[in-house]
Amino acid sequence: MYNLVYIPDEAKVFFTTAPEVWNPVDVESPSDHKPIARLAHGLSRVLFNPGVHWLQDPRSRVYNFPPWLESIPKVTDFAFERVTGFVKSSQDNDLHELAKRHDRPFVGSTSSLTGLLSHIYFLVSGDREVDTSPLSRAFAHEPATFTPGQRMPTSVILNYKDGVYSIDADKVNILAEKNVLTWMGTMLEKFLTLPESEFKKLLRSAPELSSDQDSQKEAYRYAMTDSFIMRSQLDCIDSRLPGTGVFDIKTRAAVPIRLDVLNYEENSGYLIRKLTGSLESFEKEYYDLIRSAFLKYRQVTAVITFYPSNDPQYVSFQARIGNMDGVLVTYHNTARVFGFQYIPLEEMEARLYGLGDGGRVFEKCLRLLECILKEIVDTYGKRSVRCTFDKRDQNDQLDIFVEPANWDEVSEGKSCPIAQLEVRVESFLHDMPVRGSTAVASDKPWLIHWVISRSVEEESDIRDNLAYSQRRQLRALNFPAGVENLADMAVHWEKIDFGRAQLPESPIPKGNGHESDQPMSLDRSLAFRSASPEIEHLRRLAREGRDEILRLEAEEATAGREKIVWGSADDFGQAEYIRSNEVTAEDTSACAAGCDLDKVVPSLPDEPSGENPIQDVDQLANR
Repeated sequence: MYNLVYIPDEAKVFFTTAPEVWNPVDVESPSDHKPIARLAHGLSRVLFNPGVHWLQDPRSRVYNFPPWLESIPKVTDFAFERVTGFVKSSQDNDLHELAKRHDRPFVGSTSSLTGLLSHIYFLVSGDREVDTSPLSRAFAHEPATFTPGQRMPTSVILNYKDGVYSIDADKVNILAEKNVLTWMGTMLEKFLTLPESEFKKLLRSAPELSSDQDSQKEAYRYAMTDSFIMRSQLDCIDSRLPGTGVFDIKTRAAVPIRLDVLNYEENSGYLIRKLTGSLESFEKEYYDLIRSAFLKYRQVTAVITFYPSNDPQYVSFQARIGNMDGVLVTYHNTARVFGFQYIPLEEMEARLYGLGDGGRVFEKCLRLLECILKEIVDTYGKRSVRCTFDKRDQNDQLDIFVEPANWDEVSEGKSCPIAQLEVRVESFLHDMPVRGSTAVASDKPWLIHWVISRSVEEESDIRDNLAYSQRRQLRALNFPAGVENLADMAVHWEKIDFGRAQLPESPIPKGNGHESDQPMSLDRSLAFRSASPEIEHLRRLAREGRDEILRLEAEEATAGREKIVWGSADDFGQAEYIRSNEVTAEDTSACAAGCDLDKVVPSLPDEPSGENPIQDVDQLANR
């Protein structure tokens, strides 16, 4: 329990008086859903072999997986309307029904909660840096802090209905609709889990599906805490993994795509050529994952791995015994797949928390979030509110800005109010005060004292503070190749349409660079700039990579080289070579199921049966 203590200046102080037993439990979905997907194309072998798995070995040019996986279909060729779309928390009837049934005031999905939890973690951990020590010397002097994008303020709306607050992302990011990676993730999940013949039914070139197909909801797990019903999508399952065998699928675009996303077509020539190194390597992508995505992946994982603890001192989610074992990462450049890596939960936690218990860290962050949300909704009573969380780097407090979501100045008789909550914490190990970064990495009994106070600044000053946080949410985008000013950018922006049929191609009219020439307006939350020298360098690497691929393809065509595939798709008992030009797609699918094929050539007797031919000689393999 916590006590309410009065202190001057209209501030409320809450602090933990003793550790509590806190047992989140799974709750059954009120409606039917699809079965949890399984990996196709023999990708399951990645789950049981540490390190990176090249799709095609760059030295021998032998494929470790079916060559069909190498070329990614264009996003505009995928019929997104044929798959189940994302459902916001406020539109999920199951979430609302479970909240009413179990008398819980808050509901949310992992996508709407992870940003809030990240800022609470920054506060609790004292801006602890990540551990990049297993990486090569190429990253010895690179930053070990979280990326600016990871630390960007997070805004949500708490939508109130019948006693339940549904947490949704505020103002669906306009960039998300225009970001090829938003759509790429959805498409590649199907690409990796469906047989080739089934995946092709989801392309626009295929006939329309019957109306009753794909109508069930995606597989979700619902979990309950003291105040929450939380939802997380279950991407994939393999019963051979620990626990229930559930894991997440993540697709990771190469660095020039992420930093220069509007220029993704040109940047799709960028290659991953090696395991280690500062660029064009899997290690570079892994380094960026640690700083920008592991915390999110860890939180998504923890949300669906609740497991009651018998420890009366504190509750660990027991993630190693729970329902989410890790994430399968697919490295790509939007045009081709380079390889795969399975990253277990333990590995992510080691990079984030060192020797600390990740379950305990997550539990404390989530409990603090519950208490913060109670203060937020008490600010203006039973109504929807908009709030922004901002834990600034090297600042010892978390600022939260709260204002009514729907406010009519005429009917209310005054301007929209705003409040600023300030959260501070202090960590104790064995009743001794310590830094948050020390507590996170410790296995000693950990107690957090925390304070939530309301700022007494004038509303005008609070709005200035919010405006500063909102400016930190602004993301500057690089002009893509061929676009030189805002007039050109407005036309290009309007043509970006990944979710539906792409607009007909038309030349981009040239303006003189003045905004008066802009034929249509761009959202004011967006900023654009010319490519920096660093971005131009990445673009040059991408052009060189595309030229090299074209050269290699021409050489192989001239030499009549056949595509060689190592091993049957998912048969751990016998390794085989498959000549891809002699085996049909149906045969490959049959091989993936472990069937014998007349066209399969047995492996040589001295070859290690069922092993990946790429030996783990890099530090990446031992993380």
